[in-house]
Amino acid sequence: MKLAPHLPLLVLLVGLAGCAAQQKRGPDQANQDSNPKELFARGQASAAAGDMTRAEQYLVAALRAGGDEGTITRRLLVVCAADQRYPVALDYADTYLRHHPTDTELRFARASLYAATGDRARAEEDLERVVSEKPDWPDAHYELATVLRENGSSLLSADHHYREYLRLSPNGAYAETARGYLLKSVR
Repeated sequence: MKLAPHLPLLVLLVGLAGCAAQQKRGPDQANQDSNPKELFARGQASAAAGDMTRAEQYLVAALRAGGDEGTITRRLLVVCAADQRYPVALDYADTYLRHHPTDTELRFARASLYAATGDRARAEEDLERVVSEKPDWPDAHYELATVLRENGSSLLSADHHYREYLRLSPNGAYAETARGYLLKSVR
């Protein structure tokens, strides 16, 4: 699966940004098991140790214990994407966006996940909404242009969004690539 064109996903997910089992469970341990901040911290530690499955379990437990849904969902996306479990990440994003449809940044992450899984139609739909909600976000224009170009559906629209990316971020991380994809006029 080719993911290089979708670098904004990795940038966003990184920017959003092991646990030992104990034999004895005292009152302090029981409190930690229901404390969303402690569960989140354990999830973070598991992710840092490379145990993405355990990280996901702790993060889901933190969510169920009443932790901050936005923060935890963003971290779940990072954990699942790092483990290349994109469909699972999409499930978390879908669930979150059903309750928080105005979270543009998470919608952008979901669009990038759709693109990474090859569902370019859904990626395009989400990115169109992101661009309409945040027209001054350069990475959204770049990602939409990339999806449009890969679809082959609208090279003129892709060109428009590459140009908009360059207008907003002329020296941005993807400027050279965007310039390379611009349509050239024929005389």
